[in-house]
Amino acid sequence: MFTSKYALLVIINIPILLVGIIGAITNYKTSRISKQRCVTQVTLWLLVGIAFVFVEPVYNSLVRHHLTESAPMSIFDMMLLTGIVFCLLLVKHANERIMEINKKLARLHENQAIANARKASED
Repeated sequence: MFTSKYALLVIINIPILLVGIIGAITNYKTSRISKQRCVTQVTLWLLVGIAFVFVEPVYNSLVRHHLTESAPMSIFDMMLLTGIVFCLLLVKHANERIMEINKKLARLHENQAIANARKASED
């Protein structure tokens, strides 16, 4: 089923996919994200992994039906796809950090409003 380049593509990206899946489950278990968001993230990472498995058959089908005339995947293409998946992982982590900071900021704002209300009622 796989030629060496396509198998290498899958093998290189498995750790990135596992980090994404394990990170989503860990964030759910620590109550940083909701169950729905966890399921969405795990599904996203599984779909990316499945897409990598089917890259070669899809490409071969495109060539067979004369829908593309591009050369087979090169090492540069593999690194580019891996870089895209890694960037997706970084974006996911950045988004989670931003959400966490927004929650902290909202709590600080709420505490400040409560402190101001108490101070105003004392005066």
